[in-house]
Amino acid sequence: MINFKKVSLLIAVLFLSACNSESQGNSSMTDKSTANIEPFVCAFEKDHLPEVDPELEKQYQEVRAYEKKQIPNKDEVNITNRYQLLADQGHWKAASQLATRYLYGKGTEQSYFKAVEWFQWMADRDIPLGYYNLAVMAEKGLALKEDKEGAWKYYHRAAQFGNPQAQYRLGEIYIYIKREDDIGVAYHRCAEQQEYRNSADALGSFYQIAEENYPKALYYYQAAAALGRINSMLTLEGVFRDGDFGYEINETLADKYDKLYDRLDKNPDLKFPNLSEMLPLPHHPTLGRYNPETDQNEMTE
Repeated sequence: MINFKKVSLLIAVLFLSACNSESQGNSSMTDKSTANIEPFVCAFEKDHLPEVDPELEKQYQEVRAYEKKQIPNKDEVNITNRYQLLADQGHWKAASQLATRYLYGKGTEQSYFKAVEWFQWMADRDIPLGYYNLAVMAEKGLALKEDKEGAWKYYHRAAQFGNPQAQYRLGEIYIYIKREDDIGVAYHRCAEQQEYRNSADALGSFYQIAEENYPKALYYYQAAAALGRINSMLTLEGVFRDGDFGYEINETLADKYDKLYDRLDKNPDLKFPNLSEMLPLPHHPTLGRYNPETDQNEMTE
């Protein structure tokens, strides 16, 4: 019988996958893209974000709330203009929203070049997300000339400033392209500690496939599911529905994951911070259960 949930779930790609007539521009990166790639040290993005003016932040949150009130919002031009006013006053979150709106032509004419200008504005102020978005645009050749080396350096710069998206991207590259597992895992673990659910799921995949350490894999799949990653919740359901990886079939547990899946399907913003307490993972018959405090599998209850 076809599992329509599995069929309906598509593999996520980088958000900058489209390309139009502006994508082959000759804009070049600034000197900051040539920064030396230093050995990775885990950094958190929250420690590298500039303070924002309280009054501007209040206005920004009002715009965000208004934007989310109706989707699709019928007042997109006004929303874009309000972000523009805040960005012009130095509010970096509004600048990021504005750049994304130029990227997709939301409430304004689409312009990869204007998106790059605002992402560069962020990077010039060492705002991690600015570096990350410039990396993606350079890698894809959107407004910037396609520049894999420059993108590589920008990803590292963003990761050094704690951007979890960049840490995730580098984790995947180091593991699956460069075959440097230790470095890739370090990037993913850092992003996972910042509650970046895609890295939590990536760690689950790594320990499942590369090490066949199924208790450790399930620990990270569950961490991703707790952060609201619907595919990870589906993975957990399937393990106990089908008895995958040598686990015993447990229909009761599978049904509970299935109900949480349905809740996530209706509301993708849900998180389950107490998931590991709500649904403790059972012991694997031969490998035990993973203990994150000792980083070991343990056979005793």
